[in-house]
Amino acid sequence: MRVLLIALALLLVACPKQRAPATSGGTLPSDAVSDPEVRRVLDAALSLFGAAKVVVRGKRFRSDCSGFVTACWYAAPRELTDDRAAGRSGTEQIFDTVKRRGRVVPANAVRPGDLVFFHNTYDRNRNGARDDRFTHVALVESVDPDGTVHYAHYASGRVKRGVLNPRHPAVARDPDSGKVWNSFLRRGGGEVLAGQLFHRFARP
Repeated sequence: MRVLLIALALLLVACPKQRAPATSGGTLPSDAVSDPEVRRVLDAALSLFGAAKVVVRGKRFRSDCSGFVTACWYAAPRELTDDRAAGRSGTEQIFDTVKRRGRVVPANAVRPGDLVFFHNTYDRNRNGARDDRFTHVALVESVDPDGTVHYAHYASGRVKRGVLNPRHPAVARDPDSGKVWNSFLRRGGGEVLAGQLFHRFARP
């Protein structure tokens, strides 16, 4: 187990230079979602898995994490930002918009189509400190009964999957079953798991 965790730790991610592998498990449950807008969002995400270029309905979006979630919600269709959006990055601008709309949701209410925001997934300002806010965003695919959230995101130059469990933020795997609870989202030591770098969920 220790050897496996060390190997996984070498394959970590940050938004602009993602290196982590896709995490298996979880499928886009569009057939089980009643909201037609959310179904279109999940179907758009499914169509992009493995893709390096983010194109939805003939429109090209930025090939990064915020470009990916923006493209998925474009299929709804719904804009994730407005003219008042503030922030240093596309991810922060999205969060600023949904927060002003009162759309931040608690972990126990998260559902498919929601957004996941992370801090400190990489050292954006290169100062060696953990002070980089809103460095990554992902799209919720599904939620397991044990609280594990399966998400889709743009990482390592393509769209892939990851997992996050807010109930066990500092544990990579369930010690009993071996199920992955949290993907690695950063290189190095300290806080590197998705649960540790998780900030908030929000609903567009």
